[in-house]
Amino acid sequence: MKFHLELTDKCNAACPMCGRTKEMDRCLPDMTKVRNIELDLDLIKRNFTPDLCSRISEIDLCGGLGDPPAARECLEICDYFVGFGIKVILSSNGGLRSEAWWKRLGELFAGTESLVEFHIDGLEDTNHLYRVNTRFGKIMRNAKTYLETGAIGEWHFIPFQHNEHQLADALTMSREMGFSKFRVIDTIRFGEKNGFTYQLPDGSLQELNPANPKLIDALRTDTEKAEPAAPQDQHEHRSTIRCKSEIQNRPYIVATGVVSACCWIEGSEDERRMYSKAGVDQGLTHNIRHRPLEEILLEEPYRTVYPQAWAQQANPVCVRKCARMQRSRRSSL
Repeated sequence: MKFHLELTDKCNAACPMCGRTKEMDRCLPDMTKVRNIELDLDLIKRNFTPDLCSRISEIDLCGGLGDPPAARECLEICDYFVGFGIKVILSSNGGLRSEAWWKRLGELFAGTESLVEFHIDGLEDTNHLYRVNTRFGKIMRNAKTYLETGAIGEWHFIPFQHNEHQLADALTMSREMGFSKFRVIDTIRFGEKNGFTYQLPDGSLQELNPANPKLIDALRTDTEKAEPAAPQDQHEHRSTIRCKSEIQNRPYIVATGVVSACCWIEGSEDERRMYSKAGVDQGLTHNIRHRPLEEILLEEPYRTVYPQAWAQQANPVCVRKCARMQRSRRSSL
């Protein structure tokens, strides 16, 4: 089985399209959502027992609101999982921690399948326009130090109108630095809009615009089968929900400790309705701070409530994400 963990909701960046950011208030964190909380090593060890770890093939450390290295014991938690032969995928903007820290992480991951996904959306003059509050030079130094250990690293790039002209240069740089892959993320966060206005920390207004899709399609060489684009006919496959989390046996655990089916449904009205039908208080009963993870995973709503909802097309989030496949598309260049 696999797991998706949000180690913390803390982050150094203030990406305007992120759920933690108040985009029209100088990209300050939305403290109605952010609690500055994290999962520590002791909590991880209590729930991810040696027996459970022996059955886990992969753990994705990717926060819905936070950046994993912001967790105080991120390195120690990685060490714990790698010790059981688990593949760890750490997703980060790369702007936190010292070069010495990244060297230690690289030495831990070297010789294994574990890797870091560095999310870098441009070069020195553009990356900070979306990854607000990050410093390109520091990110590059951290990435270089990590890669020099021989560990696997990928460069993930969200193209916008303001950085699409740098794709080729970033690709070249990634190869020179030793990144194993360069992935383009075709974000769906614009929805049907062609612009996204936000306020930078200095008070000035900025607008994000989608990249030219023809340019991206021309560069795209290997679209991942696991993340197909949404069908042109939005009603196509509407009757068939194939839950990605169920197929991969990949639950999601939030930094609060709450267990969820996946990061898409977490915190949604759909999820609240599932728990209401199951008669379960998610915040208390399905929280690894209060009860063992292995017990939680065997209970409702996961056993029958979710499958019944899929059959009845009762969850709009599930329909969008795992029937219509409305997900951000990732491609390798």
